[in-house]
Amino acid sequence: MIEAVSIGAPAVPVLRELLFERDSAGIFEPRVRAVQALAALSATNGLKEFVRRWKRPSDPVERFGDEAVLGTAARFLGATVTEEVYLILMAVGRKHPVPGVIEALGGFGRPESIPIMVRALADDVSRTAAEQALRILGEAAISALIEAALRPVANFWGFEIPSSVRQRRSALMLLLEFGVTRDVWDLIRGLASDSDDEIAVRACAIGLTAGTSPDQRDCARLMVALLQRVRWPLHQEIEDCLIGNFVIAGEFVDQALKGPTDDIANDFARARFKRSLRRIASRALTRQAPGS
Repeated sequence: MIEAVSIGAPAVPVLRELLFERDSAGIFEPRVRAVQALAALSATNGLKEFVRRWKRPSDPVERFGDEAVLGTAARFLGATVTEEVYLILMAVGRKHPVPGVIEALGGFGRPESIPIMVRALADDVSRTAAEQALRILGEAAISALIEAALRPVANFWGFEIPSSVRQRRSALMLLLEFGVTRDVWDLIRGLASDSDDEIAVRACAIGLTAGTSPDQRDCARLMVALLQRVRWPLHQEIEDCLIGNFVIAGEFVDQALKGPTDDIANDFARARFKRSLRRIASRALTRQAPGS
């Protein structure tokens, strides 16, 4: 790359040719370096053309490498922060929301990008980039996140598809981060009894934050019940939430500690549940102690 940059403008046609030349073996590092060199030479027209014309390869090996090149080109273009680049990134992002494209769009901080980012929450590869981009937009994304959380996508047999579950989990996590109000809780309250435990836990956490006093009590009770069956790290998420809301949850933690555990599957699960309850009570009391 250093040699190409030192040559200057005469190297641009060669770099452009390398950029557009896909490798069926999935080797993409030389093309990534070509992107870096073109950006260093301010030869953004070739990058714009590449991103604008990009189509997803059918071969998965080739696709992996080509998406890495697309993402790199998008990041460099995004640094220019021009309207033309934004429109190019929006166009490719609607069809191909790879992480680099999502990151570049997030850098613009424009709410028009929110639908693309919310859809990307359903993609295992792009989710982290989409979450970070939505954090940049903050409260502007709340309505779209609520809509996503409330809209499960089912398969032919009527079961929710895994990507839809993950999208809804992520949407609720972000809503919690942004800070929720009674209006948000009123819209999503039905999710506290969702069939997916993680969605139910996040909805209950919202209810504990923004619900009425009866809502908060119901959510605390549901969380204690969920603690019987969920696994780590969701188990830890529930513990932390109950500790943070122990003024409300303490009654239900105490009831569960003193109550029977006949409905729990086995001795190991019963012992784990009781240990969790004792840990919650102990940590909550430590937190409440003067000087702690």
